[in-house]
Amino acid sequence: MIGGFKSVRAVFGCTLYAFINDVTLADTVHLKNGDIFSGKIISLQNGLCIFDTKYGAAVWVSTSEMKSMAADASYTVHFINGDTAAGRLQLAPDGTTRLNSPTFGLVSVDVDIIQALTRDFADEKSVGKQADKANVGPAAQQYGEDMYEQAPLDFLTGSTVLLAPGQFELDMGAAYTQNRSQYSLGGYFQKSSYVARRLELRTSLRAGLDEGLEGYVTVPVTYSTVQDVSTNEYVRDTDAWEMGDLGFGVQYQLIEESLARPAVSLTFDVTAPTGRKRYNDALNNWKDPLNNGSGHWSVAPGLAFVRSTDPAILFGGLSYRHFFPETIDGYRLKPGWMINSYAGAGLALNEKLSVGSRLSYAYSSKLTADGETIYGSDADPLDLSVSASYRLSGDWVASPELTFGLNDDAGPATLSLNFRRRFN
Repeated sequence: MIGGFKSVRAVFGCTLYAFINDVTLADTVHLKNGDIFSGKIISLQNGLCIFDTKYGAAVWVSTSEMKSMAADASYTVHFINGDTAAGRLQLAPDGTTRLNSPTFGLVSVDVDIIQALTRDFADEKSVGKQADKANVGPAAQQYGEDMYEQAPLDFLTGSTVLLAPGQFELDMGAAYTQNRSQYSLGGYFQKSSYVARRLELRTSLRAGLDEGLEGYVTVPVTYSTVQDVSTNEYVRDTDAWEMGDLGFGVQYQLIEESLARPAVSLTFDVTAPTGRKRYNDALNNWKDPLNNGSGHWSVAPGLAFVRSTDPAILFGGLSYRHFFPETIDGYRLKPGWMINSYAGAGLALNEKLSVGSRLSYAYSSKLTADGETIYGSDADPLDLSVSASYRLSGDWVASPELTFGLNDDAGPATLSLNFRRRFN
């Protein structure tokens, strides 16, 4: 994977060529089909490079399609076998890639076995000083502590494996939903209104378990308030803090993306009925918004897809959820099966900012109570989400999201804000 030069002449030739490439102050990617891109590397993860060209259009390239690459910044290079090496990637006269490393010196690198690149600010100063002494590049640049590492691609969470083995992500978020209806009654100032509000605090931990395998667990907690007003003389309200349904599962990268096919991953999700679920009678169904869980164990196998196409990343997924019967409020209940699907697109605008949008559709079949099918209990919610992800620092990413319900089954709009912290 990494081999030394054969002769002093080869070292001199590569050094001279690297100097000429470095002073252009631009990253360069050479493809096996002969195409050449010049601009800036936005990110390289899981063998997929997002490259911002000097013409203002980003391109997505698999490392398996790349012949060589060069970068004017210092990176830690992560290889698919788990090895790492730090330094600057440079082009050699023979068209291959060399790594100018303070540890290994000038060494050969095969681009198609690079797993990821991580911007290495701590080593850039020492690498630049070494380059000065060897006359192979400019002096080290000074960067602020808030400089980027790579573009955040949070819109792909759940659609593909984003973590390498040993990496962890902690995601902490809050989502707010409000539902209000109001009518005027006879007489001055009299109103009939119904208001339900919910604040959900959600914590998720994701971990890279093995090559191409992620695991995750999600713990939600909700605060719900409900107020039902007929007149000033008849007001009833209630509120509750409740833990929601615990979720956990795994995702496995089944097929890597290539020119002929998208990346495909298998998903398997499990929910535990740790949330609140009650079937209220007609006099108490105004309390229904206090429910924040399904009341049933469920499992959901599925498939997810990712396809890069200039200038966007397309993604989607399809899953089937099966619920297990439970006895709730004296009834033996079995929810109908559910099909969930979604499709979306995202853009990495620069090294710190990305945006994404997702259209989701689900269908749940009819509920069965004590062996009797309850007609009218099926639903098919349709909603649209728009989101952005901004890198606050090398470790923290903030992601606001707004979800609109596009039909009655989807419910009101939801506004959320997540903060993600990656470790290792």
